[in-house]
Formats: sequence, C-alpha cells, structure tokens
Amino acid sequence: MSSGTTAKPKSIPVYEGFVIEFLKTLGFFLNHIINKVNTLQRIASIRFTVKDTLLANGVKMGTFSSHVSPLPPYALIPQGAGKIPNESSQSYVTALFALSEKDLQYIDGMFSSSVFTLYKTIELNGERLVADLASGSLSKGLDVGDEVRKVVDRHLKPNPIRAAEVWGELNQGNDRLALRLWPELKLVNMTTTGEFEAHARLLRKSFLKDVCLQTLMYGSTEGQIGIVPFPQKGATFEQKSYAFNPFIFLEFIAEENIAEDNPPTLFVDQLELGKSYEIVLSNTNGFYRYRLSDVIRVTGYLHSNPLFEFMYRSGHLLSVRAEKTSSAAFTEALKYSEQDWKNKHLVNYTATESTHIILIDSRVINEPIRILQMINLLADFQSRADGMNYFLFIEVTYLDQNNACVLQQKEKELIDKHLQKSSPIYGYCRSSGSIKPMSVIQVKAGTFARLKSIMTKDANNQQYKTPRALRNPELLTFLLENEIDVPNNCNDQIFFQKKYSSFK
Repeated sequence: MSSGTTAKPKSIPVYEGFVIEFLKTLGFFLNHIINKVNTLQRIASIRFTVKDTLLANGVKMGTFSSHVSPLPPYALIPQGAGKIPNESSQSYVTALFALSEKDLQYIDGMFSSSVFTLYKTIELNGERLVADLASGSLSKGLDVGDEVRKVVDRHLKPNPIRAAEVWGELNQGNDRLALRLWPELKLVNMTTTGEFEAHARLLRKSFLKDVCLQTLMYGSTEGQIGIVPFPQKGATFEQKSYAFNPFIFLEFIAEENIAEDNPPTLFVDQLELGKSYEIVLSNTNGFYRYRLSDVIRVTGYLHSNPLFEFMYRSGHLLSVRAEKTSSAAFTEALKYSEQDWKNKHLVNYTATESTHIILIDSRVINEPIRILQMINLLADFQSRADGMNYFLFIEVTYLDQNNACVLQQKEKELIDKHLQKSSPIYGYCRSSGSIKPMSVIQVKAGTFARLKSIMTKDANNQQYKTPRALRNPELLTFLLENEIDVPNNCNDQIFFQKKYSSFK
C-alpha cells in the first residue's frame, strides 16, 4: 500500500521480481555504504511497520517500505521486537537497543521523520531508558505484549556502566548528542527532501549535528524515480539533486500544462535547465503513463543525464485567487523566516484556504459537550477569515529545551513577507489587496504527532507524510482546537509526552 496521505489511498501490486529491481537501483549507494561502514561495528535500523493483512486470495498486503526493506537480521533490534503495533512502544524499544551499543556505526533511518521520532523518544524518556539499560529489562507499563517483552529481556543485558555514560550525555543537552552517544557513528541514512525537509533541518542543527547524512534515493511507493549522484560527499553536504533512475520509463509534463486533463508529454532529453515538470511513469508493476503528481525542477547535468530536485506535489497547492501557491514556496518562506526566529525552529506545518475555515460546521464534532465550545471557537477563527487569505498551522520548538516556545506576532508576519518573495504571484495579489494577510496559527507541542495518529488511525505507518494542503473539516477543527494559548501555555508538553512517552 502507498502511504495514502498525500493523495487517495491506493493498493499497488508488486510482482515477485520487483525487490531485485529495487536492489539494482540501490547498487551504487550500497557500494558507498560498504566503503563508508567497513568495520564489524553494529548498525541500528529504525522500522515502524504494521502487520501485513492476508487477503482472501492469499496475497499479503502491507506498507511498501516494510516489503522492500524489512528489519534486517543483523541489526541491533531483535527480529521478535521489530513489529510492535504501537509506534511509541516500537520507538522506545528501538531507542533502548540503540543506546545499549556505544560502538554503533550506522543508523538506517529511512525517513527523517522516523529519526526525529527516535530523537524525541530518547529526549522524553531518558530516565526510564537509562534505568532499563542498567537493569537489562523493560520497564513495567510499556505496551508491547508478553512475547515481545520476553524477546527484549532475553537480548538486553544489564549494563550499569553504559547506562551511566548515556545519562551523563543526556544531561549535557541535545547539541551533537548522536556523536556523543555513539562516537563511532559514521553514517545516517534518511530521506531529507520534500515533506521530510523540516525534520531534517532540526536534526542537522542539534541531534545529528556533524554526522554524515545520506539519502538512498528519491522515490515513492509507485516507483523509484531518482538515485543519488554524489554519495561520497561528507557530513556538511545536503543532498538535494538526483539523477533519473534508468530502470523505469519516464515522461514529463511542463508545469504550465499540469492543469490539463490530457497534456502533451516530453522525454528526458527534452527537459530544459531551470524548468519544472510533473513526472509521468511506466514500470513493471503495472503503471502505464501514471501521473505521479510530483513536480521536479531540472538543476543541472551529470554527463548527459539531467539532475533534478523535488519541488512540490501538484495537489499541494493553495489558491484563493487562482494564484496556485505551492508547498515549495511555503517551505522556502518558512526556511528564511526560521533564520530570523532567534533559536526557534520549525517542527511541522500544514495550510489551508480561508474558505475551508469558513465552511467548518460545529456538527463535525460528535461529542455534545464539545459542540458548545466549538461554536465559540469557530466563530473566533471564522471572523479571521472574513477575506480571502491563507491559514497556516505551524509547530515550533527550541532545539535544546524540552518545552514549546511561542512566536511573537512580528515573527509570524515574517512568514507572509517571505512567501511574497518566494511566490511572486502571491506577492502581487498581496500588494494589490486581493489576498489578505496570512493567518498564522501556532499549535501546541506534539499536535502534529497527534495529527499523524488520527490520520493513520494509530497504525504504525513509517511512510506517513504530513499533508501540506489540508482541507478535511474534522482535521482542521482538531488543529484549531490546539492553538497555543500565548499567556499560559509557553511550556506545554502534554501532546509530545502522550505521543513519544511510551508509559501509561
């Protein structure tokens, strides 16, 4: 199954030989890993996987990532402890085994959001993790089941010396924490572009500072589109451009033609430097001229092969005056705003048009007691949507403090100013007055973690991506309810603790 979070949920057939094709795509990168990680020191694989569903015809159905990249038998986490249904419990067990090994040399994180979850788990459960390391057993109250608990207790050995080392490093803060916990750490593999860029930036500035980060490839459940052209680059290099994968057939739709139902397509040799295109793919899994909705921009060439970077998904556009502001423009505006926020950093964001706020009805709330509260709440927010404008929901944090932080109004206004620069058409509409100033809603710490739980129905889905354009009334209501109360909730951590703290 695809993640189902950036478009309609879909089930995709995967034929027997596809894993071999997938490994062929990875060959260049795997060779680099072997050269980089060339000792017998341990590796940790972060996997959050749901249990496969067996269909009536005997075919297994599950997440694509767990099918092509399951928990390897040589990783730190034992096989019997790698498929815990609850994500926070799985993250706790993963963190426990990772912390037990000082000579860890490689973390296979798959996505930056998964590594961020591991980081928050360590940050918020440090004392319990250290106690479990010292005793060599799982704490009571962790929801893992008896069989998993037996596996963990059998493989985890009491190590009070290592526990003391970990506790000492945790008390020194988050800056370069990964290298202080694991001095031999040579490489972390995780996707850092597109929807995962915000988490990657946070990790680079704190937990994974000075660690060499690499991205395997650019792809999706539907197909593996690009491979890394420069895997030999060091820790300070940010992978943004990819070369096209030679194992699938690609066509491209020029950005100006994306809105058409049957637009003309181009081949790879017809792409032009600096221009943007939507990807159309055909592959051995049965996709024929399938519009992926991913929009890329050509950034250069490696020999005769164009290099490209991900820009946005065509479904992630906001438009109140036919201006079509992309998620790429929002990401750029937030990145520049973050530089002026005085040590405050973006955790996650989503946005919608004011029309979708106006259309929210209190009847989306099923609980009678909450309906009265929502009537007043919606009236307040809908009064802010009296003109055509955007509503931006953001979560912000300090890097080295276990609490939330509050953006001042001037800091919020920076986002709108930078968006006018990153999206010239939006800038024109703002200057002409046809679009009103953006309404920035800062939500409580952990709200986006809760949003993920709601959207995935608490399934342990590693492939989840936060939608950058959100129009579901129930989910918008949830975000509105979690606006941070500036005078009273500067240190609110309730939602982070509920999501990442694994204990009852």
